Amino acid sequence: MFISFVQRHAKLVALIWVVLFALGGLGAAHLNDSVKAGGFNDQNGQSIAGQDVNRQAFGDAENELSVVLKSDKEITDSTLDAVEASIKDLPNIDKIVDGRQVPQLVSGSKQTQIIQVGVSADNTTTQNMVPDLRDTVSKVVDDTQVESHVTGTAALDYDLNIQSQQDALHAEMIAFPLLIFVLLIIYRAIGPTLVTLTIAGVCLVGTQGMGTVLSKSMDVSNMYITGASLIGLAVSVDYCLFLIARYKENLLNEHNKPEALRLATHTAGHAIRFGGLSVIAALCALFIARNMVFSSIALAGIIVTTIALLALSTLVPAMITLLGDKLFFGRLPGFRDVASSYNEKTSGLLKIALTKPALVALAVVIPLVAFATPLSAIKLQVPVASASILPENMDSRAGIEAIESELDARELFPTSVTFKGADGESVTNVQTRAAALANKLDEITTADQVLAPGTPQAEFSPYPLTGSKDGVNYARVIITSTGLPDSDEAHDMIHDITELTKDDAGVYVSGATAQGSDFDRLVEKSIPWIIGVVLAISLALLGWAFRSWRLPLLALLLNGLVVSAAMGLLSGLWRVFTGESINSVTPIVIFAIVFGLSMDYMVLMASRMKEEFTAGADHTQTIALGVTKTSRLVISAAIIMIGVFLSFMVAEISIVRELGLGLAMAVAMDALIVRPLLLPSVLKLLGSRVWGSPRAEAVPQ
Repeated sequence: MFISFVQRHAKLVALIWVVLFALGGLGAAHLNDSVKAGGFNDQNGQSIAGQDVNRQAFGDAENELSVVLKSDKEITDSTLDAVEASIKDLPNIDKIVDGRQVPQLVSGSKQTQIIQVGVSADNTTTQNMVPDLRDTVSKVVDDTQVESHVTGTAALDYDLNIQSQQDALHAEMIAFPLLIFVLLIIYRAIGPTLVTLTIAGVCLVGTQGMGTVLSKSMDVSNMYITGASLIGLAVSVDYCLFLIARYKENLLNEHNKPEALRLATHTAGHAIRFGGLSVIAALCALFIARNMVFSSIALAGIIVTTIALLALSTLVPAMITLLGDKLFFGRLPGFRDVASSYNEKTSGLLKIALTKPALVALAVVIPLVAFATPLSAIKLQVPVASASILPENMDSRAGIEAIESELDARELFPTSVTFKGADGESVTNVQTRAAALANKLDEITTADQVLAPGTPQAEFSPYPLTGSKDGVNYARVIITSTGLPDSDEAHDMIHDITELTKDDAGVYVSGATAQGSDFDRLVEKSIPWIIGVVLAISLALLGWAFRSWRLPLLALLLNGLVVSAAMGLLSGLWRVFTGESINSVTPIVIFAIVFGLSMDYMVLMASRMKEEFTAGADHTQTIALGVTKTSRLVISAAIIMIGVFLSFMVAEISIVRELGLGLAMAVAMDALIVRPLLLPSVLKLLGSRVWGSPRAEAVPQ
């Protein structure tokens, strides 16, 4: 058997993991430099296609950065010339425009000026230019009273990347001391606490190292780091807790150490394996969206869970074998009492759940359904060109705020509606189509400034409105919304423009808000498929694990109730306390993570119940014994998860806070309410048929 091999070659197994940890550490050291920011877009969407068309037809720069100069006095032409001369020496500079060419780029007092810097490079290269551009401009204005900032989409992405790395580090700095404290309370010993923390460190370092390797052949989002920490700390610590706790229980039942470990790997290990597979299966569904952010979170979770499963099958048994009697060294007061708690009596609440199951089920289900009701009014909207998601000290946010103080920040992120002419269609005809749209835009109350070719306002456009490529003529209309790019008004405007142009072939709606709208639609289209795949795979895995169709269906229903309640409550609270919609990414990521993690509790508890049923207990005793022997463990694991997830509330980036709070609420509802109360009451109502296989059949190993 495999566990026997690990026990015989424990030193070799441990040595292999030491080597793997060292290799992972080498890769992890370079992860921050390898991940990319942004990615909240649909690469196959119309807005991205329109952006490419604009580059070809009108000569738009591939990317653009904005240098914001602000002073208490009028900024002179000589200062502008000096700054622009220094910028021209940087690589990949395409063109430079300031308020002398485009009046919208200078305030009336000339105390705030914008220099638009076109960059002929992709978004990643442009992001990497941001620190050099900041340093270059800062040196030029260092001896003046002018302050400088660099902002724009790529600069916001760069600062978002830096902040996400800091957020993950800060969260881990909080999570690890919290883990130490909670684990010491649970184990009442230093030895198993150190083993568990070692496994968590191995999983995180290994996942980060793999992230660096993956980045060599594909785009990896900075959300990979957050996903690895969120999921990795939770699953690695919980799985280790499940295995060591069962090993300790077996020792108390007077099994010798090798046999106690073998039994633990076949019972708790069985639950861990199927729970981990459920997590992996749920996260695989995120690939359906074919988006860098979703794929990166999925990869992080899949890799860290796989490493955790491998470590629990090899490294933990090897460490337990090598440590022997020293596993539980550093015992704290209460160690024996905690160890004996596996045989504690049935709690009063559990007795009520078993004697009045219908009443308890209703008492739990009704509030959870009420929590889920805000989902009916949820509005998914990804932040677009938004500086508010960054802390106030970030340079790109300071740049946006400097513009807003005297200029119009909306003009930095306009919407472009591009008309592509048919073969042989004259430039006049194409311009006529564009002008017709401009006239229709009067019907859209959220559209503010409209610049169309052939109109008097066209001379104020900072962008060319007509062009041609390979004999095909193009024209476009530049539109500014009444609200900022991230506002509801801007998104409503995009929706109305799309409706107006949907019957006109060869029309592209592009710009920051259009990219955000495309991403939101991508999420909305992906949600049914992701949910369907998660449900189907989870049903198949659990059916295989329990040889029953009733238990898997019950697991899906309970998990769905928990996720819906958590998401509804998060959406409602976020709207009340921030006045904003939650990020488009949040619901589907929370669904995938929670659905997988909830299966851990279900498999752990149901497997233990089936053990009791197979051993001869009647249906009621089966439920009572299974819950009694696992509820303390599940609650302990939940406390760890909740602590890990809440530690991410220190993040400055809103989506990370959303994920942390949503996941914490979901785990709290699941472990503290659903598993100890709703699960036993529903099982009692379903009867012994729920166990499916005959009593004589052993629990599948």
